[in-house]
Amino acid sequence: MAGDYMKNAKKHIDFYMENYDITQFIIKTENIENNDKKYIGNKENGECRFCGRVKGETTFSKIAHAIPELIGNKVLISFEECDECNKLFSKLENELANYISFERTTTGIRGKKGVPTYKDKSGLRIESLKAQKNRYFIQDIINSGNVEEDPINKTISIKGKINPYVPVSVYKCFVKMALSIMPKQQLPNFINTLIWIREENSSEEVKCMMYEQFIPGPKPFNNIEMYLAIRKQSSIEKTPYCIFMICFGNFCYQIYLPHAKPDFVNDVQKATFTFYLFPSKYALVLPEGQIQSGMKDCSSNLKVIGEERGITYSYGEKILLPKENSDSIKNRVIEPNSFK
Repeated sequence: MAGDYMKNAKKHIDFYMENYDITQFIIKTENIENNDKKYIGNKENGECRFCGRVKGETTFSKIAHAIPELIGNKVLISFEECDECNKLFSKLENELANYISFERTTTGIRGKKGVPTYKDKSGLRIESLKAQKNRYFIQDIINSGNVEEDPINKTISIKGKINPYVPVSVYKCFVKMALSIMPKQQLPNFINTLIWIREENSSEEVKCMMYEQFIPGPKPFNNIEMYLAIRKQSSIEKTPYCIFMICFGNFCYQIYLPHAKPDFVNDVQKATFTFYLFPSKYALVLPEGQIQSGMKDCSSNLKVIGEERGITYSYGEKILLPKENSDSIKNRVIEPNSFK
């Protein structure tokens, strides 16, 4: 089985190398210095790549992060995003923040104000301890079913619910990231995509399929790693023209950009796409079953409420804390050495 797993991963990698031109982008997220700052566009030009307006027609006074600050980007800034588009895209970023609300805390993804604290109505609270790196405070109601411990194998499994989110808005947020780093000469191929991500009420006719990969940790991706794949002119495969993958923390998210001009003939979309998983760089390193992957339909514009998530920590040390004047509450601090 392991041989087949490796073979399929290599087959997919070879497919992308043969049919796509792939550019890798890396954004540093820790120990940042001034010379790590990178800029898209020219501050003096003042032309928005999303709406096409220039200075005088709109303003460019806000700092626009090409990739959301909530997943750790503090260095890649865009001068090609006007204030109005920035405000619109902040709504998309809020939806992404809700979608990964459980993972941001449990896997230690640092945003603008550090790793956010997770808490829900059931009494579960998870907090990354700032003063003690790689230590987590976990508070729960005894017998709630949210937390299960295996003291023999030194594992603790946690179940939680993510904040309500709109699937298509999450997808658009990833598309916006891809368009932010897109070479400018490619943008004419995505005129309708640029219009689509700015629409507040999108039709569900656009199929928005997203691959998600979870790589066990802790934190396989210390930096943000992105891959922009543009289909080669020589390719005869019926695959999307542009594919984008972003990896941070323990996760990789892969989407394709809808409405790309090369995917249409006379305003009619070509035959149904085949969308292949672009394996993470760990696919040929980790054994079968270690990397969890799946495809999610993000086409809906209806809010999703109560979606569950889970994580299992292997820990080297656990500390029980006082019960805070309640026999029903259990507090503990753990120092995980692996996530799954």
